[in-house]
Amino acid sequence: MSKQKLGTVQDIKNYFQQDETAYYFISATNFNLMAMADWVRNWYNVNLIDCYDGQNNSIVLPEYTETPVFKDIESINQFLLGNKKVVEHIKNNTAGGNEAKALFLFYDRELEKLVASLDMQLIMPPNKLVKHIDNKITTTEIGNSVDVPSVPNALVKIENYSQLKAVIQEHDLGDEVVIQTAYGDSGKTTFFIANEEDYYNHADAIESEDQVKVMKRIQCLQVAMEACATRKGTYIGPILTEIIGHPKLTPYKGGWCGNDVNPGIFDKTARQTMYQYTENLGHALYEKGYRGYFEVDYLVDVADRNNVQVYLGEINPRVTGISAITNMSAFCNRNIPLFLFHLLEFSDAELDLEPEVFNRSVQEFSHPEFGQLIFKYTEKELKIITEVPQTGIYSFSNGKLDFLRYADNPRQLQQDEIFILRIMPAGEYVYKGADIAILFANKQLQDNNNVLTETAETLISALHNSLQFRELSDEEKLLTQRYAKHASLKSSADSV
Repeated sequence: MSKQKLGTVQDIKNYFQQDETAYYFISATNFNLMAMADWVRNWYNVNLIDCYDGQNNSIVLPEYTETPVFKDIESINQFLLGNKKVVEHIKNNTAGGNEAKALFLFYDRELEKLVASLDMQLIMPPNKLVKHIDNKITTTEIGNSVDVPSVPNALVKIENYSQLKAVIQEHDLGDEVVIQTAYGDSGKTTFFIANEEDYYNHADAIESEDQVKVMKRIQCLQVAMEACATRKGTYIGPILTEIIGHPKLTPYKGGWCGNDVNPGIFDKTARQTMYQYTENLGHALYEKGYRGYFEVDYLVDVADRNNVQVYLGEINPRVTGISAITNMSAFCNRNIPLFLFHLLEFSDAELDLEPEVFNRSVQEFSHPEFGQLIFKYTEKELKIITEVPQTGIYSFSNGKLDFLRYADNPRQLQQDEIFILRIMPAGEYVYKGADIAILFANKQLQDNNNVLTETAETLISALHNSLQFRELSDEEKLLTQRYAKHASLKSSADSV
């Protein structure tokens, strides 16, 4: 395709409706980029799990006779991209000389080599750079370099509780601290320490690390924002508040389990601070050679509502579990998904739409209520799921969900309707932390004090009532050693 100059939102829309390039998103499910096929002419999702029961034409599934065993999301992706049916699909799409481009949620050096062997272009930053930036210790250092502050903290090697107490006293971190390891998925390696018992519950994980981040515990709201670092500048999406640690949704105290598009709970100064910080971080990442999509978590100290403080939480250099809600928000529906800037960064098109124009428009937009809840299996005991709602749109009344019609995403969701994406199929093993379903609603799901709204509580009860499980038979208990845990969807498949 000849080089094009794209100066407006409409130019970008037209570009992707005419583009002959085949884009392949390879992951366990298509959740993170579930609506991209609506915008990009030749978009394909190569998935292990079909959340749509054969009704979504963008889904490409592998063929296999025996259920494979996977140790992580990267091994899932290697299996998918090496599958004969998938390889044939790619070759058929490139037979006429068209390009094929590959995207992943998580990938490694072996996947980079596999993409090259198929004559595809990997449109992601080098994995080595991604791993470096993904380190929470590195995140703190990047923030410090561009005047984006972190919560008061110490970056240290912890060997015992006595040493931890000394570090807390030396850095004046208060009576309670939060400890994070360098890498971790969706709250699994975030530890809340108020006393010696808390410490010893997590001592092995903490002491095995070369360095951890020990932070003062603050009264905070957690915010997530996605952005895209490009040669033109950094394009930034809407402000999302995070739903964290609710035991009906996740077994992890610091675990991510949903979001609201809800920038209005912060004053103009706080919102502008978040956009400025994100722009600073995008510039810093690009200077390091990182191009494309990334997500930033902020910790907003609301102890003094008249003087909130915005702190950097972490940087996720990838598509994440909020990518779906970002790209299907009302703002993006009326303009373009933020993720299209990532695709353009790895194209020959000349992008002339100024980041300042796009970012100002998202800040000035009146964002309607829109939220998502992530349902994880919260019990310790391994079971088989026997009933789960099918993917589609539901009505909701008298505490009950009633199926209305099939849809493959919530972009056309009406005000009083609910969209459910089924992740875990009936008949599958469920384990602690397994992603079962994602629910979308045009509602606020959490209030300004981190408390689930009455609507959210009712929706959670309704979905839980629609789930059924059974105990494992003796034979199934013997077979469970064959099943590795699928990576979760926000972080380690940082998805969901």
